[in-house]
Amino acid sequence: MKEQVAPAAEAKVDPAEEICQALFATDEGGKKDAARKAVGGMTQRPWQQLPSRLRSAIRSDVGRLADQKKTREQIVDLGYSVEILGQALRDLGKTIA
Repeated sequence: MKEQVAPAAEAKVDPAEEICQALFATDEGGKKDAARKAVGGMTQRPWQQLPSRLRSAIRSDVGRLADQKKTREQIVDLGYSVEILGQALRDLGKTIA
């Protein structure tokens, strides 16, 4: 019996990396919406326990939204939780209405 070797094309994709890439992207779309909602559901984990790349991606996205003059309510409506949004804004040193 031969051992089967999985082809390289079937390499595991890190779901956190997919979320990061979607949040770092400057274009809006379905992947970004899904990523924001996924992050919004991570409130059970303290901010410091999220992977550093994911925190960076969240800060990048929230910073862009803040620069676009989005309100807290608008950003929460996009999928971020109040807790995640608040921490990202604190890290960025930004305040928004």
